[in-house]
Amino acid sequence: MPPESTVPAVAVAGLHKSYGAVPALQGVSFTVPRGGVFAYLGPNGAGKTTTINVLCGLLRPDSGRVAVCGLEVSREPVKVKARIGVVPDESNLYPELSCRRNLDYLGELYGLPRRVRRARGAELLELFALADRAEKPFRALSRGLKRRLVLAAALVHSPEVLFLDEPTIGLDVPSARALRQLIRRINREGTTVFLTTHNLAEAEDLADRVCILIQGRVVEVGAPMEIRSRVDRGTYLKLGLSGEVTARELLSSCPAVKQAQRQNGFWRLEVEALHEALAQALAFAQARQLLVNEVGVERPTLEEAFLAILQKDQSAEVSPR
Repeated sequence: MPPESTVPAVAVAGLHKSYGAVPALQGVSFTVPRGGVFAYLGPNGAGKTTTINVLCGLLRPDSGRVAVCGLEVSREPVKVKARIGVVPDESNLYPELSCRRNLDYLGELYGLPRRVRRARGAELLELFALADRAEKPFRALSRGLKRRLVLAAALVHSPEVLFLDEPTIGLDVPSARALRQLIRRINREGTTVFLTTHNLAEAEDLADRVCILIQGRVVEVGAPMEIRSRVDRGTYLKLGLSGEVTARELLSSCPAVKQAQRQNGFWRLEVEALHEALAQALAFAQARQLLVNEVGVERPTLEEAFLAILQKDQSAEVSPR
């Protein structure tokens, strides 16, 4: 038997699931190494929720092999549930109970001894900056603090794998940032994180591996940089100029620039040849007596790669066979 550290946190092979005549998952296969952050991405209706429900033992697949921490989910669902934590997109805590009592109650459900669960609850309240609100009812918390407590609740029994479904949805910028920092800390301490999100920038920031699912089929798996490089459609030049300029003026003066878009106060130029485009852009600025206050080179983001993959898949669907 291989050492536990070499057994994937999640292993899925040939997973199929249909709802009546409608296929939800069509031969899905992927593995999640231990100790990483794995982002499971796809448009609405791709099959992400169905996959998570199968992985958590809430839904039986039609066929395929699904294992979590080396345990076959279909054969040992209770053991699997004891080794995972789940953070749903909607709260699953009791609104009338205090923060401390919610954690204590969940620890009791997982069979933790009273002393252990109380110590664990206090530790989590401190970690998630909720100690001063320990006696407040869950319903009295802000949305951001509620998400923190839901995340803390999923960690009461120290799970090996944590499933996060849209963890920062609806949060303001400071709350979302604080939650991402907590996710990184949890991961550094050894918990494998399985993340679904529609925020592609968040996925690129947190994940070391990405799986893209479209219409129940896996179309890409790999590190974010690998995914981006496979659909790399060009190089982008980031240009900061001091004056008012139109995209038409830039394009007419810089033949090596294919597209020009204004983003966050800068120009993002898609270029054919970087050296020529940069020389033309600087000459354009000098001729207009514009100050160049920033220059940088960018590759397509994960979001742009995702959209390119989605567009390619949709084109393939409508193209003649």
